[in-house]
Amino acid sequence: MQPVQDKKPTDNQALAEKYCPVLVLFPEIREGSVRREHHRDVGNRPGPPGQEPGRPPLDMDYHPRDIRLVLDNAWLPVRGWEQMAAPEKREILLAGMAGNTFPYIDLVDSRGPQQVDNFWSVYAGIKNKDKAYPRKAYARIVRGDGSFKDYVSIQYWLAYFFDDWANVHEMDWEMVSVILKKTATVEEPAACIFCSHIGAFRKPWKDVGKAIDATTKSEKGLHPVVYVANGSHAAYFSDYPSYINVSEPYLKIGLRTLVRALGIGRPFTDYVLSFEEGDNRLPEVEVIPEDEREWTGGWRWLKFNGNWGSPAELSIFHRLIARIPFAGHLPKLFDRPIKEAGPRGPNTRGTCWYNPFDWGNLECLDAPENRNWFETSCRPNGDTAIKI
Repeated sequence: MQPVQDKKPTDNQALAEKYCPVLVLFPEIREGSVRREHHRDVGNRPGPPGQEPGRPPLDMDYHPRDIRLVLDNAWLPVRGWEQMAAPEKREILLAGMAGNTFPYIDLVDSRGPQQVDNFWSVYAGIKNKDKAYPRKAYARIVRGDGSFKDYVSIQYWLAYFFDDWANVHEMDWEMVSVILKKTATVEEPAACIFCSHIGAFRKPWKDVGKAIDATTKSEKGLHPVVYVANGSHAAYFSDYPSYINVSEPYLKIGLRTLVRALGIGRPFTDYVLSFEEGDNRLPEVEVIPEDEREWTGGWRWLKFNGNWGSPAELSIFHRLIARIPFAGHLPKLFDRPIKEAGPRGPNTRGTCWYNPFDWGNLECLDAPENRNWFETSCRPNGDTAIKI
């Protein structure tokens, strides 16, 4: 891929802001509030807890924030760590992440996903979040070469504090991508890719909902509309009736089989709000330096190859082998929800990070609502593939 330095940084910033997604979010968790269990079984009543007649207002959720919110609240077993000031803690953490001197970081404390309520409590207690840690998207711009020389990929990486769905883990890295096609005079949007539950799904630009700003939907808009699921932060192209288990068609077959086998089903429906109901946001955009030599100072977290969160109490793999007779973890097989290790960061995502066009072409699936994709082949061997 060609480096983005062939354009001025200000041009990259303007380009990333131009197509920044509008996020349709659940209301942000209030200071001092406690999040109710959103994935409990609601029986035959449609809608997430809080939306049924006579129930309290909608549950609060996490919003994507400046990565410093995570860094300032991470926990390391270093002598005197608790007494250090936030900037000093952050410096120690960034230095360790840059050198990959530890395999994972903890958020809040060492108990990880075992203490869900503790995470909500800590997050709700963080003061002045909007000022200190604004809602943010980290944009990475890649210009293609070879078969993809006419295309530009803008990836918007979103950092959430916690995942609280059928699977529970610290930290959440989600991503939305806009693909542009260059003409003789301009770069025009061609398609979008949204990430949802390990999988990534694509639609041509003409089929993507768009907005002019955070309050106005319009086909003339340049901001793709992303419906963000409550708790899991999976990104969807549409809002859905609340009686539909939105997540299942978006799961890769292995996870889908596991979800069905464990009988998770409807209690773990991914709820999304309509555009009109959502706490819609156009996050601030900060462009990631493409040259890894520029990953210094506050960007050192990009070098971290470990897990953004505690190790899993019982991983999906161990849940599968727990089905073997006499396996020691058998009693935990039916625990709800599944407790997992924190995810790895954007730079560890292989083809998605280093060759986003091949990734979109070969590894992403057509969104369940629309199986149409790019219009002409871009595969080197000429096979029909993407139609960017």
